[in-house]
Amino acid sequence: MDIIEVRNLRLRAIVGFSPHELDAPQDIVVNLRIGLEERRAGETDDPNDAFNYRTIVKAIIQFVENSRFALLEKLAEEIARLAVFDFKAPHIEVRVYKPGALRRSDSVGIRIVRRPADYEGNIAYLSLGSNISPKENIAEAVRLLRRYTTVLHVSPVYRSPPQGFPDQEHFLNAAVKIHTWRGPAQFKSAVIDRIEADLQRARDPQNKNAPRTIDLDISLWNDEIFDYGSKPWHIPDGDITQFAHVAVPLADLASDYVHPTEGKALREIAAAFDSNQLRRINLFLGIG
Repeated sequence: MDIIEVRNLRLRAIVGFSPHELDAPQDIVVNLRIGLEERRAGETDDPNDAFNYRTIVKAIIQFVENSRFALLEKLAEEIARLAVFDFKAPHIEVRVYKPGALRRSDSVGIRIVRRPADYEGNIAYLSLGSNISPKENIAEAVRLLRRYTTVLHVSPVYRSPPQGFPDQEHFLNAAVKIHTWRGPAQFKSAVIDRIEADLQRARDPQNKNAPRTIDLDISLWNDEIFDYGSKPWHIPDGDITQFAHVAVPLADLASDYVHPTEGKALREIAAAFDSNQLRRINLFLGIG
């Protein structure tokens, strides 16, 4: 295996949880060692056969400088995730340093090594919706997902009419693909319920279709079929075949994913809905 090294990439990011660390970006130093097979480039001397390290560095800069992290560990993990999933790196070593974080020390840092096999936990697809301050709450829900789990990809955002209770504002909807080592019940309690509480989700027992700050649901879990939790909830979520605002964002994430019970690709399911039901809006939810 050959190694491409990027040394002392200097970035500015908000990293920390103490009050004085939350006001402004701080200096962060990132070192990368990307393990690849580069023998072809060494043989041909052809730039087309070489790994384009500029593209991965640009993606890392954009992601890190537009995000917030409580811990260096999370920042390093997100960089590794970006390299493995978005740039197909078979091996990545990430070192992240925070200069001046400790008295009498040049810096404090962490080193992690990741390979694709390290992400062989569960892959889940989540559906998000909001019609109370929806731009702010959808964006904050994705930010919190990045904090509490590993976000792999985020769909575009769509505006959709309300279902079941028409006398309310339109919704914004999106989908997120995540990786987790938790099981579905634990993921719901530790991540979904936590985010809904953070965003002050209030449920009306008399109206299940009432307005909400955020609604987070597990739509797909690997390629499995099961029930979980006290309700119980069903996977795959039945709303996928019932509503465009669920099917279309999921198809944006995984168009070729075959629905476990319908036997159809998500793009086929999404295409069956009236396209006039949804309007794509310009809302940036971050890289991935």
